[in-house]
Amino acid sequence: MKNFFQFIFLILVITTLSLQSCNNQPAKVEDKDKDRDSIVKKEEPKIEIDRKYNDVARILAGLELDSSSQYYKVTQTPSWVAYKKQADAGWAAADERRFKAMREWASKELAEVNKIDGDLFYPFSGPDIYYSYQFFPSANNFHLFAMEQAGNLRFMKTDDVKWESYCNHVAMTIDDFIAGGFFHTNHMRSDMREKGNLPTLLVFLVRAGNTIAKVEHIEIKEDGSVGVTEKDSSSVRIDFIDSKTKKLKSLYYHSCNLSDAGFNQSPALKKRIEQVAINRTFTKSASYLMHTPGFLQIRDIILSKATSVFQDDTAIPFKYYAADKWKRTLYGKYNGPIKLFQTRIEKDLLDAYKGTDIKPLPFSLGYHSYSNQDNMILYTRK
Repeated sequence: MKNFFQFIFLILVITTLSLQSCNNQPAKVEDKDKDRDSIVKKEEPKIEIDRKYNDVARILAGLELDSSSQYYKVTQTPSWVAYKKQADAGWAAADERRFKAMREWASKELAEVNKIDGDLFYPFSGPDIYYSYQFFPSANNFHLFAMEQAGNLRFMKTDDVKWESYCNHVAMTIDDFIAGGFFHTNHMRSDMREKGNLPTLLVFLVRAGNTIAKVEHIEIKEDGSVGVTEKDSSSVRIDFIDSKTKKLKSLYYHSCNLSDAGFNQSPALKKRIEQVAINRTFTKSASYLMHTPGFLQIRDIILSKATSVFQDDTAIPFKYYAADKWKRTLYGKYNGPIKLFQTRIEKDLLDAYKGTDIKPLPFSLGYHSYSNQDNMILYTRK
């Protein structure tokens, strides 16, 4: 009997020690660590801003500077004040006539496409970052490709800057865009021959509310990646702080030839486009180039790699978007091209626009801006 009670006592001791051991398990330590981690806030990496780029962009855009800017005196001259007044009036009128409706429309019709995580590819863009940013604000970065030279900001290194000349040059460049929503090719060739697209790109970014952080010339490497170069080049990268997300994004602009001949001369360019075309593509007012035999490679890259394409009839012909591979949503009206491109009429697109499921397009942005006959089509891969 005595041995029995000793056995019971031993069991109780072991049980008590086991319970104490369980109560001292690392669980509480982990909870304390968890609580401590929840208190410590992780600092966001600081975004470095070279202010002079943003200040210059604002001067060219007709936007005020604060008195601490090295360029503040420029904004106090009568000529710049008059320039600002004219610029404000033009942008306000364009916003009321086109851009406000465009933003509201995009927030609904392009909502699903904007859920895609990735960049935006915009071939035959000219300097048009404004539309691409308004349509696809969720894009991490923007890749624009066009024939016009990138240009430079060498004038910032001189003490005697003819600001009035630069401002007037930008104003002439943007007039077409504000009036009709696109750039006339012939006007771009003359307006941008001397100074390139860079000043216009900067204006569009700050007029959309963004802050310029840095501007660097870049070059495309053999493997299709890009690197910074000290020399003026045909490519430029503009880093900017997004006004909506407050995140740092980049606009890459490449002056290049997107024809088959251009690709054959520059395999690196083709590799670059194959890398950036894997997400969303946007293109409009593209002169029907991808309707012709000389632009087969760029057309095939888009059709094989893009997850979605938002375009008008001037881009890839309707027939190449097979119904079993692409969901097609038609907006606006299509009665054929303008007179200059009347040979590019698409009968199958005419038939498609006779359907009952055509959605409205409450703004103008392309070659038909002056006749209210614009069209846009959203293709999403099935």
